[in-house]
Amino acid sequence: MVEPRHLPMDRGLGKTERIDAWWKSPMAMAIYLGLAIAYATWRGLMEADFWIFSDFGNSAGTQTMAIEDKGSHVLSPLFSPLIIPGEDGLGSRVPEALWWMSPAMFILIIPAGFRGTCYYYRKAYYRSFFASPAACAVSTPFGDYKGETRLFLFQNLHRYFMYLALLYMFVLTYDLWMATQFHQNGNTSFGVSVGTLVLLLNVILLSGYTLGCHSFRHMIGGIRNRFRNGGGSIAEACWKSCTKLNKNHNKWAIYSLFWVMFSDFYIYSCTEGWWSDIVLIGGI
Repeated sequence: MVEPRHLPMDRGLGKTERIDAWWKSPMAMAIYLGLAIAYATWRGLMEADFWIFSDFGNSAGTQTMAIEDKGSHVLSPLFSPLIIPGEDGLGSRVPEALWWMSPAMFILIIPAGFRGTCYYYRKAYYRSFFASPAACAVSTPFGDYKGETRLFLFQNLHRYFMYLALLYMFVLTYDLWMATQFHQNGNTSFGVSVGTLVLLLNVILLSGYTLGCHSFRHMIGGIRNRFRNGGGSIAEACWKSCTKLNKNHNKWAIYSLFWVMFSDFYIYSCTEGWWSDIVLIGGI
């Protein structure tokens, strides 16, 4: 029997015999994810009523979560479904002790949990933030890689976050429909603004990312050994469609994350008066 032999490798952060610019990809990913996390955190806290954040957003009387002018309602995906503590709807069920919280704090755990446990994102932030490992044939500062053990067993919750993310897509689709409804003096008319198109593209990109998820692909047909019985042709067609999306799962993950942040930034900018949400079709 041939005994395994470990090739010699220098130990230490980033030590390697590679001569290519292997560090560019993890560094770029660290910057990208870092900016996205920082922006989402800032915007999520902006509508909260504590510390310096009480000078912004809802607590200061100037909501930045949705475009409400011209009879439209274009809601930011970072705050959907809209839960304003102490107000009507779901907000009325929030205990008074939690009224200081931002609406985003109630719902961001779903997309954050789904992306944080995603197979692609795990590879991305393990490499870019933890250097575990930073790249192939590059030494880590923590000794040998031992896989997802101990704390990282939390990643097994991915399939459950996937179920919630699927429900979340229906919520965002409803928001898109509401962005086509213009209201004035009790009348409702159909219309399309730039904000409507922004939300439309957001739903498309998030659908491509969610429906191409490895767990969803497994649930929809990957668990089967054959597709002959029990609606097999439909299950096979769904599985093949998911597989096509899954082949570009990394692109759907990156582009959808950017567009979620841009959608919120667009709505925030309109509420701040930096630019106006132009109505393209219909409206009031």
